[in-house]
Amino acid sequence: MTVDYRIRPIPEGVADYFWEEAYRRQALVARLLELFRTWGYADVIPPTFEHAEVLAAQASPELRAEMYRFLDRDGSTLALRPEFTTPVARLVGTRLYDWPMPQRFCYAGSVFRYTEPQAGRQREFWQAGVELIGARSPEADAEILVLTAEALDRVGLRQAHIVLGQMRFLRGLLDHLALEPSQERALRWALERRSEPALAEFLAQTALSLHQRRVVERLPLLNGPDPRPILAEASDLCLNPDMEAALADLAAILDVLAGYGVLDRVDVDLTEIRDLGYYTGITFEALTPELGFPVASGGRYDELVRRFGPDAPAVGVAIGVDRVLLALRRSEGPGSRAASPRPVAPDRYVLTHGDPRALAQVQAWRRAGQRVQVEVNGRDLEAARGYARAVGISVLYEWRGDGFREIPVEGEAQ
Repeated sequence: MTVDYRIRPIPEGVADYFWEEAYRRQALVARLLELFRTWGYADVIPPTFEHAEVLAAQASPELRAEMYRFLDRDGSTLALRPEFTTPVARLVGTRLYDWPMPQRFCYAGSVFRYTEPQAGRQREFWQAGVELIGARSPEADAEILVLTAEALDRVGLRQAHIVLGQMRFLRGLLDHLALEPSQERALRWALERRSEPALAEFLAQTALSLHQRRVVERLPLLNGPDPRPILAEASDLCLNPDMEAALADLAAILDVLAGYGVLDRVDVDLTEIRDLGYYTGITFEALTPELGFPVASGGRYDELVRRFGPDAPAVGVAIGVDRVLLALRRSEGPGSRAASPRPVAPDRYVLTHGDPRALAQVQAWRRAGQRVQVEVNGRDLEAARGYARAVGISVLYEWRGDGFREIPVEGEAQ
């Protein structure tokens, strides 16, 4: 075959998935969707691209900058979806607003962001997740958190834990401080990166009362695995009713989590800031020992659906399929990483020699759920064994007139 080297390879930030890697990816997504459906979530498949102004409706400046935009032939600006939450909110706000609430949706597919490729994330990456729309209760928030923990258990990340924050607490503080935009950005930056020098610089350059300064200084301490002392400490630092209401809401969510028996999987961190632009209440990330970045994240977004239609509170989570697969590979150890992709071996590789009775048996195996590959190139037994050896099949089956004979690929054929 002649290769035309003028044809460029695939762009940076995307990847081909095939054979075993593609199989594992599809199987993981199938397990997640099956779990979501058992919790009453219905499938949704939003478009891969939409009008850019819709996807940017309440996105943060960072997320807007990462969106892939392009012009349609009519001159309108379109964009590839950078996440699933906004398209689902748009669907509910414009088409399903008069259906009974709450509404539950689950999804899986590719999203696109123009960022530097990194471990566990390309510019096209996969997400699987759920959105619970039309409920503002602690029970709704807890359901998403418990489902996240169960989903990670289901796929094999049983040591994952959830770091839970509360955007309303931070917003209440920022409203009270009434900072200049540059000052607010400096404080957020310091908290997001847990930088003591940056926080000290913010305090040195900002005029605050002694009580306000004490609250800001103690913010980085409001995190840990035991939530009750953290909430008690935070309660002493509240500067307004919004901060108090945020803590009361968080306490109610923790009570529900305790009822589900998953409270030991949750760390509270009131400096946890994951703001895609639309979060209004809890935010959270799921972390695993294998990775230094989250495998899932989500939160409450009570103001997004109203951008497209009637008001509807909502909460959801997105699980990073690529990152889950990377964490699973690392948990299995270096020996589990194949040097090159390998096909997934079928349950049976058979030589039927065209016998109708053999083909009938093949169909019976397939109806029983077995993966059966029939030799279609007319190979004889030795050539078939060579093919099987090359693709990783250890046993083949040959029709011998009255039935199939099991023949080892290695060793002498019988």
